[in-house]
Amino acid sequence: MKSWRHSRPFWGGLLIVLAGAELLSIPFTLNALSVTILFSAVGATYLIALVMMISGVLVWLQPGQRVFLGLVAVLLSMASFVYSNLGGFLIGMSLGLLGGTLAIAWTPLSRPAGRLDSLSVRDLPDAARALVSKAGTMRAVIGLGSRRRRRSPTRATPVATMNREATTTPPRMETKASLTVEQTALRE
Repeated sequence: MKSWRHSRPFWGGLLIVLAGAELLSIPFTLNALSVTILFSAVGATYLIALVMMISGVLVWLQPGQRVFLGLVAVLLSMASFVYSNLGGFLIGMSLGLLGGTLAIAWTPLSRPAGRLDSLSVRDLPDAARALVSKAGTMRAVIGLGSRRRRRSPTRATPVATMNREATTTPPRMETKASLTVEQTALRE
């Protein structure tokens, strides 16, 4: 039984079935079957509840259709707010919304090995090493890491020399206080 539960979205289907049963229980407790013929909203309640229960069972039997059936359950849960006593007094609606989203989000256990979204925290360092080694082999195959480019020797042109001199620090500005007596006499 446990392996059967793990191979399909069991909890999502169960919540969808419970939501349908809860939506169906309110009209049955009120003996509203005779009112169903006169008032169409009660008939819509029966229809919504039965389709939700059927979609919950189909989520169990057809796990490949879980996204579509979960979406049907979510939409019917929202419609139940209007058509069946505020979604079964918000209980049936919330159960249907939760079950539908669980059915949509469920993924099978068997995933291809090495996918990054299927790794646990313990497997992360090994996966990082494998990724780095794959990148190294790809570089070697492409030829990025095998040859280094040679630099051609640059000649010092007069323009390059002038540009280098222009980018050096400017000479220090001398103030009158730093000038010696002899330098002051030479300047005058």
